[in-house]
Amino acid sequence: MKNLKKRVLILGGYGTFGSRIARLLGSDSDSELQLIIAGHDKFKAELCASQLPNFAEGLRLERDAVNLAAQLKALHLDLLIHCAGPFQHQDYRVARACIEAHTPYIDIADGRRFVCDFQRLSPAAEAAGVPLVSGASSLPALSSAVLRELRDKFAELESVDISIAPAHRIERGLATVRAGFESLGDSFPQLQEGQWRETYAGNHLRRLRLAHPVGERWLCDFDVPDLELWPRALPGLKNARFATGVEPRALQLGLVLCAQLARQPLPFNKLQLSKLGYRLAAHWPGGSGHGGMLIHLGGTDRNGQPLGYRWQALGLNGDGPWIPAAPAAAMARKILRGEWNRAGAQACWQLLSLDEILRELTRFSVVTAVERLE
Repeated sequence: MKNLKKRVLILGGYGTFGSRIARLLGSDSDSELQLIIAGHDKFKAELCASQLPNFAEGLRLERDAVNLAAQLKALHLDLLIHCAGPFQHQDYRVARACIEAHTPYIDIADGRRFVCDFQRLSPAAEAAGVPLVSGASSLPALSSAVLRELRDKFAELESVDISIAPAHRIERGLATVRAGFESLGDSFPQLQEGQWRETYAGNHLRRLRLAHPVGERWLCDFDVPDLELWPRALPGLKNARFATGVEPRALQLGLVLCAQLARQPLPFNKLQLSKLGYRLAAHWPGGSGHGGMLIHLGGTDRNGQPLGYRWQALGLNGDGPWIPAAPAAAMARKILRGEWNRAGAQACWQLLSLDEILRELTRFSVVTAVERLE
């Protein structure tokens, strides 16, 4: 008798990243998964489900529903993937509902407090016997996989500098734009020369050059879980920085100006600003379909000599958004195959190898390279 298909619900499954995770998981012609695309808009959920290569369901499911746990129990799920962001000011009600429903859980959160405090759910998750994993995206899943790949090359690792420069000509959801705009001007601590110093989202405009055809980009400080997770894992770390930005340059300069305005005592509605930013980003001329991610690691070798490595991933021709979707798909496969069943709640920190993530991206215009810096 053939085994029943594993039931996987993707909450926010018709969004920018949720829909890509669905396509990654549902791409196999002999898929043993039953995907359920869910969100507050049933029409969009059913439309997304109908466009997948294998049969999938679409249903209306509110992340804020008071009876969410009961609804999850009734669906008899093997896994829930939470993509209904933004996560910066979201609570853990979806994860708690999964604990109550005894349903394994993954999310793609990149909010610092959301991911870094996620382990608080661990006692309840352990008691329920379910694994909960937060941050299965570019940060910290992919970034920590790069660390896992390169760590043994260093005797001492002293600095990490992570940059993400997304393409302009890509699909982007309102939740993604909101996550950026609503944090503009917000202060956060960043490790500099061994000391925690305050900066803010939109500060320190600087230039970065990635490999061709991405080229030069202008970026600024933003708060991400890695700024806390890397120093936790590496007590000898002295510097941890993260920067991101948009293109064209004029749009990035406008973002920096918005950050400065947000720090002034003005009647400022960030939600309205994020909606305006969403419309501007969608219609602003120029830019390209190429983006990239760069991680620079610095320290010393076993002879005490300076050593550096630079890892890059380029998403070309509009395929960049597949990169943050890949870790969630890879983590889902591990849980569904029984390769990861550790009960508890934790960040997606070095739970995946770099190969496991990149394997999800072989069909897309994504190239990676690592370079040793003397």
